[in-house]
Amino acid sequence: MDPDLNVMNTPHKLLTLLTAATFLATANSYAILGILKDDKMQEVPDSAELAKQEAAALKAYESAQKAQSDGKLGRAKDIYEDVVEDYPLTSFAPKAQFEIGAIYEKEGREDRAFDSYQDLINRYTGSDLFGEAVRRQFEITNRSMNTKTSRVIGLIPSKAQPSRVIEMFRQIADNAPYSKYAPLAIYQIGVINRKIGKEPESILAFEEVVESYPDDPKAKEASLQIIEVRGDRDTRDGRQLERYQDEVAVFIENNEEDPRSEELRAELGKLQDREAEKKFNIGRYYEKKGNMRAAAIYYQDVLSGTPVYGAAQDRLKVLSAQDPNVVLPPRATKQKVVAPSNVKDRPDYYGPPPPKPPKLEAAPKPQMRVPEDDVLPIPSAS
Repeated sequence: MDPDLNVMNTPHKLLTLLTAATFLATANSYAILGILKDDKMQEVPDSAELAKQEAAALKAYESAQKAQSDGKLGRAKDIYEDVVEDYPLTSFAPKAQFEIGAIYEKEGREDRAFDSYQDLINRYTGSDLFGEAVRRQFEITNRSMNTKTSRVIGLIPSKAQPSRVIEMFRQIADNAPYSKYAPLAIYQIGVINRKIGKEPESILAFEEVVESYPDDPKAKEASLQIIEVRGDRDTRDGRQLERYQDEVAVFIENNEEDPRSEELRAELGKLQDREAEKKFNIGRYYEKKGNMRAAAIYYQDVLSGTPVYGAAQDRLKVLSAQDPNVVLPPRATKQKVVAPSNVKDRPDYYGPPPPKPPKLEAAPKPQMRVPEDDVLPIPSAS
């Protein structure tokens, strides 16, 4: 046994007794709630036994701290692991578990560090180190997106696999869904999926940020990402174009002062002009083929405000004069997106659907054990 483990001065005795007294209630509550899973951890000792364990854990922890400060990381990690294994109900167990993660992190073994912090989160939810462990996990995962490692077959440098990084970000969001790291983690999931060509999955992640964290700054960025992803996809489908248009309209309405709103208006306007011209040409094709009903449908789908709208209306008049039954009853005219000073006040504004009736208020969600300034509650759905 390390000689340092046999040293304990008088001030340390007093500290140990005080710590043991305050930690006994916590240890019992941990065991009752089943937070500590191992059989050894579920057997809560009496106060006298726990005081002995606190004293032994303190000596071991201090020995590990000294080894760590001396640069003997392997030795320190071994002692920390002994503290967690032998004294799981003491106040030093979560501290030791945290230091194990910190050592792995210092050694560059970040995957192991992430898992060590996860062990702390899983086993010691009431620890003051919970929030810091989540923060460390987020930083590790962010680095894993870009940092090359050599811990692969053949020692060939390689970035972390996207699937593993996504898994880590999802774990962070699950660990602390009310912390500031949750929307950041979910947003990054969307970014990664977009980079690897999984567009539906990326949209789902960005939508989760918008819907679950509407007041977070990342919600606006997630909305833009959704628009960009849909804009990059094939928009020949009319339904796809309408959905894209609705999302642009919602962003413009909610972010009038954002300079990107003007860019989106201009971009969407050009797209709608192209779509209108295409529909007009299809209408002309069917008209020449003698299918007047199909031609009329395409002419009616040309948006008001586009360059060919007038020509489409002229063709509808010609068709109606030939056969009044060819042209369907007038429908609500859809307008091309333009750039007025206040879009939502326009009488012909074609924007998002009306809001749904408010849902019944959900039961309060349990609070996460994170620092008070690190909490971002999810508003009730409306």
